[in-house]
This record gives sequence, C-alpha cells and structure tokens, in this order.
Amino acid sequence: MSHLQHRTTLIISALLLVLLATAACSSEAKPEATPASLTGSYETCEGFITAQIVEDETGVSGLVDEVRILEIDSISGTPESGAINNCLIEVFRTVDGSDSVAPGESVSLSLVRFETNELAISLFHSALAAAIVTAEQVGELAEIQQGVIGNDSYLMNVKAGGIGAIVVYVYDSTFISMSSTADDESNALLGGQKLVDSAQGVHSRLP
Repeated sequence: MSHLQHRTTLIISALLLVLLATAACSSEAKPEATPASLTGSYETCEGFITAQIVEDETGVSGLVDEVRILEIDSISGTPESGAINNCLIEVFRTVDGSDSVAPGESVSLSLVRFETNELAISLFHSALAAAIVTAEQVGELAEIQQGVIGNDSYLMNVKAGGIGAIVVYVYDSTFISMSSTADDESNALLGGQKLVDSAQGVHSRLP
C-alpha cells in the first residue's frame, strides 16, 4: 500500500469512528406503524437490526450479532450534547469461529437519541460537513450522495480496501449511522444501495 493510500485509509477510518460515536436528526414524517415485535427499543437497544434480518437481506448465513448499551457518561462530551440513549449493534461473521471478524462481512449500526430535534440536526450537519471535507481530500476514491433517506441523510461510499460505506440520517431526535466494511477487493456484506435499503429497514423499526 502506498503512502497516499495508507493516509487515505487512516483519514476515512477516523471519520467513520467519529460518526459512529456521535449523532444527529430529521424532520420527515414518522414511518408507518410496525408490529411491536418489529419495533426497536432505545432502553434495551434490541429490535433495530439482527443477524437474521441481515441474513434475509443478503442471503448470507452464519452471521452473529452483538448488542451494546453504551453509557452516556462513558463518552467524552456526550452528556453535554443532550444525548439520552446510545446504542451500538454489530452484525458480523467471524473467521473460523474465532474472535476475528471476516473482512467485508460486518455491519455496524449506531443510534444516539437526543433531548431535542435541534440538537440532533446540528450534529448531523457537522457530520456531513466533515464527510464532505474528507471526500474532497480523498478525491475520486470517495463519493457522497445526499438525500438517500429523507432530507437529512447521506451515503458516503469509499472505494478503498477495508473502508466500505456509511449511511447517516436523522429521524425525530435520533441520529442513526450504519456502516458496512469492505474487503481488499471492495466487496461488502451491504454495499452502496444495499446499505441504504437496509438503513431504510431500520428506519421503519424506529419507535
């Protein structure tokens, strides 16, 4: 890997980590009601996405999921931001049953609920601005498409091994970011439009 490629990978990886740890929000209409069993819970962080859901969307079997409720106080600056819930759900396949995640076969979903829509929207715009700057620095390896799930949303697709794509959008006072890693040949469990479609499924399960 050249010095430029290495620098590019570090920049994008850092951006994705920041986006997954932060949050923002959207003013579009509430999605149609779904059965209680298909509605997520901010208290338990369950119901937003599961290994079974991703398997049904991709046709890939053998995936596992891990749900984590992140303590607001454990993240620097989050309490002051007005965040009240923070969920992280990961769906992935391991390598030969080990703890190592198979390259290109992992999806992460982060949800952060705020006290107000305004707080979430503000953070969304900050995240979008950072993504645009990063895309300009990376050049043709990165593409951004806005408005993929309502007005306050975007898809960032990075054509560099191991990076993949991320969808960021807002609903009510919740910031949602969903990313899918890629392998060295840019193959991903959920890439591009498939990631957007899956994120729309998450949107339909928001309480």
